[in-house]
Amino acid sequence: MARLFRHLVLAAILIGRGAAWAATLTGTVMNGTTNKPASGDEVVLLTLSNDGMKESARFKTDGAGRFVFHADSADSHVVRAIHQGVTYHSIVPAGSRRVKVRVYDVTERVEGIAAVMDVQRFEATGDTLEIKQLVTMRNDSKPPRTLMNDRSFEIQLPPEAQVRSGLVQLGDGPPLKQKPVAGDKKGQYYFVFPLRPGDTRFAVVYQLPYTGEALIEPKIRNPLEQFVVMLPKSMKFEPKGTGIFHPRTNTTPDHVEGTDPVTPAQTLAFRIAGTGTLEELQDRRKQAREGQATPKELPGGGLGPPIEAPDPLQQYRWKILTGLAVIIVASAVCVRRRTRLPPARKYPSVARQILTRQERIRARSRHQRRVRAL
Repeated sequence: MARLFRHLVLAAILIGRGAAWAATLTGTVMNGTTNKPASGDEVVLLTLSNDGMKESARFKTDGAGRFVFHADSADSHVVRAIHQGVTYHSIVPAGSRRVKVRVYDVTERVEGIAAVMDVQRFEATGDTLEIKQLVTMRNDSKPPRTLMNDRSFEIQLPPEAQVRSGLVQLGDGPPLKQKPVAGDKKGQYYFVFPLRPGDTRFAVVYQLPYTGEALIEPKIRNPLEQFVVMLPKSMKFEPKGTGIFHPRTNTTPDHVEGTDPVTPAQTLAFRIAGTGTLEELQDRRKQAREGQATPKELPGGGLGPPIEAPDPLQQYRWKILTGLAVIIVASAVCVRRRTRLPPARKYPSVARQILTRQERIRARSRHQRRVRAL
């Protein structure tokens, strides 16, 4: 009788543990354009593993925008909702039971999109000038909608520019490697990437022939855009107009000049001279070459130096440093994968986002701690 009792207790424990590991994940997809549930949208459950993300299940939302998945509660997941050909993601930490994904209607034309920040970072060695440019585009459409067409973002570079790499960053999410596509005219490039409501940052790394000095003439895309220039202290910065650029101190160990919101009537041209590399990125270059991780305790996810004094650029600083520093690290380890996305109309879901390797490592770490706690 005692043996039977022990078997019953063991069976109850195993059943309870099995229920904990095979949990139900429920969620809703809301249309942020109409403020109504998004019915009929396809939802994909992605499970994080050592090999990356693996699709575990698919579901179509019901009339109330709801979906249900049976998932291992010890794993971390990502829920991907596909609405009108554009993907939206929500991370589900291990142990979570509910999730909400917000999507938006897609349009080929929309008002309320403007550039709010253009950051250009300069380094020069020998006869080569390298520029790392990061442009922040803000989609403030009302009602909020996602802009998607064959050339959702275009950038004009000098005709002799040699593009090395590119990145796209949605909001505060992980930067995605994507090299811009060359346009019909010399120096014209564009990204095939949806502009969702909020901020999207486009980064391009390119090189120019250099004779020891260069005249840079930034173009104002729209009124109230701000510009930031970063260069080594060993290089000379000379603006063509007066009262436009102002030094930004206590930001990085390098020379930083920034503007207030500008108007098309203002002249942003400036001349640079000399050679040098940016001090703030030398340690990260060394770590990338040696295969070392950037220290986690650094502000901004270890991608930028501490900020001591706030200024008008404070709300953008970590977004700027994050996007540009990741480009530098990627270049240091010679990651130059060609990414040419096909036209959006032919493959409407090409703009899918992926998680970075660091996020997968953190997810696995949470899983290991959970296993050890059992």
